[in-house]
Amino acid sequence: MKVEVTLYQGGQTFKDTVVVSKFEDAKKTALARNPTAKVIAQNPVF
Repeated sequence: MKVEVTLYQGGQTFKDTVVVSKFEDAKKTALARNPTAKVIAQNPVF
């Protein structure tokens, strides 16, 4: 499943698309790639 995670860091927002088996794992994966960012939103990509 593809999930588009919107992150905030240093005054800017950006999107990271991750591929995970469960929707709940998207936040963990995005934060592993960008450890100092904050998650704003998660949206499934169809």
